[in-house]
Amino acid sequence: MSFQRGSSAGIQYHRPKLMPLEDFEHHSGGIDPAEVFSAAQIIAAKLVATGQDPDADDATVDWLVDLVDDVGLDTMARMWANAPAVTYGGALWRLYALQQATQRDGDRWAAWYRAGYEAYVSRVIAGAAEPPQAKDLQTLITKILTGVYAGDFAIALERGGAYARVIAAGQHQHAEQIEDHHPAAAAALEQRSTKLQRTATELELCAAAWRQGRLETESAERRPTN
Repeated sequence: MSFQRGSSAGIQYHRPKLMPLEDFEHHSGGIDPAEVFSAAQIIAAKLVATGQDPDADDATVDWLVDLVDDVGLDTMARMWANAPAVTYGGALWRLYALQQATQRDGDRWAAWYRAGYEAYVSRVIAGAAEPPQAKDLQTLITKILTGVYAGDFAIALERGGAYARVIAAGQHQHAEQIEDHHPAAAAALEQRSTKLQRTATELELCAAAWRQGRLETESAERRPTN
């Protein structure tokens, strides 16, 4: 997938190509995990750089925000779902996963956000309407992803982390409410809450690494080997 986008200044933007993993199977010995990891991280970094380019137009940023619609969540998962958390790919995967979950199950996520609203002060950082509905959360996650590509990358990651923490707090509140009558469902929801809290921490760590200029270093240090 590659494409040129003309800006008002006449600049032609090349959308980074997301190489199918099957392309690596043609190499001797099949897929090389280190090579796949490296290529996926380069793509993730290029996506961020494309949006952060001062000359990038609004249409390019909009395409990046809605990237899942173009390439599919499965493609993203195969590239980045298993990437270390503190990498460009790890950060983008977590943000797009939040975006898709918000869009797919907006009413439930809005209920969790409302439940977590009083429980977690980071709602101020996340920036959702008070109290939010599903459409408000969809607007929020769009603003967070827009910030990744057309704002302060670290702040956008922190806002994503804050959003995840509010939802996780709401999940925990709901789990406690149903524990007596539906213990299995409560346990499953508590597991989701714990996982989302971990996602929040990982996004915050990505923000710190980026501010310290070591996000690319983290990527290189954690590259898998055969």
